[in-house]
Amino acid sequence: MKLLLLECLLFGSLVAAPIPVLLDTDIGTDIDDAYALAQVLRSPELELLGVTTVSGDAVARARLAAKLLTVAGRSDVPVYAGLSTATQYMKQVEWAAGFTSPALHSSGGIEFLRQQINARPGEIVLIAVGELTNVAALLESEPGIGKKLKAIALMGGSIRRGYAPGSKPEPEWNIKSAAKAAQVVFSSGVPLLIAPLDSTSDLKLTTERKTRLFAHGTPLTDALAALDFVWTHTNTWSAKLPTLFDNLAVTLVATPDHVLLTALHLVVEADGTTREVADRPPNARVALTSDPAAFLDHFVARLVSPVR
Repeated sequence: MKLLLLECLLFGSLVAAPIPVLLDTDIGTDIDDAYALAQVLRSPELELLGVTTVSGDAVARARLAAKLLTVAGRSDVPVYAGLSTATQYMKQVEWAAGFTSPALHSSGGIEFLRQQINARPGEIVLIAVGELTNVAALLESEPGIGKKLKAIALMGGSIRRGYAPGSKPEPEWNIKSAAKAAQVVFSSGVPLLIAPLDSTSDLKLTTERKTRLFAHGTPLTDALAALDFVWTHTNTWSAKLPTLFDNLAVTLVATPDHVLLTALHLVVEADGTTREVADRPPNARVALTSDPAAFLDHFVARLVSPVR
């Protein structure tokens, strides 16, 4: 018994404590947000403290996130709607129409973020995978709140290429949708971990990988299959395969050794262009490249492996 106790103590000391994270998402338009939330849940390196939603109808997005969490057996995770913006086409949210839960809150997202960060100063990473309206509002809500964040990991920007292979940099959706908010975030002094188009545009979830994922048959993968079906037949840009843009931002926090990061100083222009400035100290660590096949295999393996 003493030997077993000693082994447990020694092994336990070698296992790093999970990183506390908050997820800010525009789940319900593109499908990658649903996949990103699933990835957070299946990453033992992360402790999900809560989810906030942003953009379009943030309340409908919150219902969707809360239902997906409940289906996955995580109804304990609080979900708060953040700031809504102009109406967007969001067909996936109908999957959660009428859903209610004690963990679901139709407002209060900024205050929730602030409370969590103040409760654990220097510990929390905020993973932002939508436009940065909530994040900017958070940073402006209380003097010094940004200094209490360990980092902000975000999907956004286009540094040396755009959406298509070999293309020139272009304004990326999350940044250009709220360029002023992005300027607040990029100039905040909070350490930034960034997954731009350069490293995310080629992360297309192939039919073979989707089949393996959906055949797993858990409540979570069944829910993803349903949402993916809706997205496939209703996305307004006629995409056939999901691009897991947002998932790389999760990877930058959960398993950063899988990604090569480059220190850069980035600024956001008024039109949403992200530009690197060579003669200024870095304000971000940026994933400029990725290995799509290795990344996608790792993602699927995470979702179909036994729960740890």
